Amino acid sequence: MFLTANFMTGNLIQQKNDYEYQLSKIKQEIQDLKTYAENIADGGISIGEMLGTPSTMYGRQLMYMNAASQYCQVSAQNQMQQLMQTPYYQNMMAQQQADVQQSYQSLMYKSFYDQAQAQFAKYEKKLLHEKEKALEQKQQTIMTNLEICKTQLSEFKQKSKEGINDFFGNGNRG
Repeated sequence: MFLTANFMTGNLIQQKNDYEYQLSKIKQEIQDLKTYAENIADGGISIGEMLGTPSTMYGRQLMYMNAASQYCQVSAQNQMQQLMQTPYYQNMMAQQQADVQQSYQSLMYKSFYDQAQAQFAKYEKKLLHEKEKALEQKQQTIMTNLEICKTQLSEFKQKSKEGINDFFGNGNRG
């Protein structure tokens, strides 16, 4: 009986420790996601933001930077091509000097690029928000399981004490 009690107590303590470890990991992952989301809030990532990125999110951040750059370039180029095909643009460029044309094209390209960058960041933030919600649900489940485990452990310890007292007859041996 005592061996079973010790085994059950040890098992419950192990479960409690496991839940606490899982909970700390999820809390850290949520914090890392929030830090990463702050880094990409404006669509771009500065050197300081890159250096401050949690190690768990560094790979994702590099993939984001690469994918965002490619997406923004393709999007800006497509929009520039569409713009250049409009009669209004063609008439306007025909009346401008070469250096003004180049400046205008650079300005328009940057504007299209920035719009695409903001759009891509918005999409990434949406994905991060969904992941954060899933982690928060998992966190809540673990917290519930942890509380149940703590309650069971407390009850089991109390019953074990009562059983020991009953076994030894509260100190009275017959």
